Amino acid sequence: MIKIDALQALYSFYDDFTDRLAFSCGPGCSTCCSVNVSITSLEAAYLRKHIALSDQEVQRQIHAAVGRPHFIPTMTTNRLARYCLRRLDPPEEQGIHAPGQCPLLGRDGLCRVYENRPFSCRAMSSNQRCQADGEAVIPPFLYTINLAFYQLIEHLDVKGTSGNMLDMLTDDGGNRISNNPFPGFLITDAERPPFQRFLNTIKIYPVNSGHLADFFPLQTFRLN
Repeated sequence: MIKIDALQALYSFYDDFTDRLAFSCGPGCSTCCSVNVSITSLEAAYLRKHIALSDQEVQRQIHAAVGRPHFIPTMTTNRLARYCLRRLDPPEEQGIHAPGQCPLLGRDGLCRVYENRPFSCRAMSSNQRCQADGEAVIPPFLYTINLAFYQLIEHLDVKGTSGNMLDMLTDDGGNRISNNPFPGFLITDAERPPFQRFLNTIKIYPVNSGHLADFFPLQTFRLN
């Protein structure tokens, strides 16, 4: 089983899911395209497959951006979820968000790697234009779905690492943190029925000759 194919399937499922929703985002809307994007090592491998990253000028811009301040995560989503599920206070995130535009954004305001963009970028959909305050307005249940995708993507790369996209693309091993196995989803009681329906759908999404469920522990798609 090729995990990068499963990652692409997760992306495709999410894109199909959100295409049915109404958002204010569109081409040229780039408020959230910053230097503070976090990804897994598997996502970095998928991102490197895009032809734009073979361009020397793009590489120069990435290496220039990594030398400036940017968010460096100190905790993964699954590690945070483990604390929350045990009703423990998690360590405070030490990384600080910094100003700066993503170097993968073209002069036309469009993403140069849009087809291969990481999940952190795909998840930034907003119900209203966010130029004014710089924050996306995400419906509560979609926020829960997004969190679940972060968890699944991290578990898919459980033996890998996570970090800022710039560090991951320039192979800066010093700013990476280890990924954690899936500990359970963070959902409210009211969300359980629709979330179980969501799990029933995603587990049978095709990956080559199998399904997404083949890449995760059996209990992942069953709520207790």
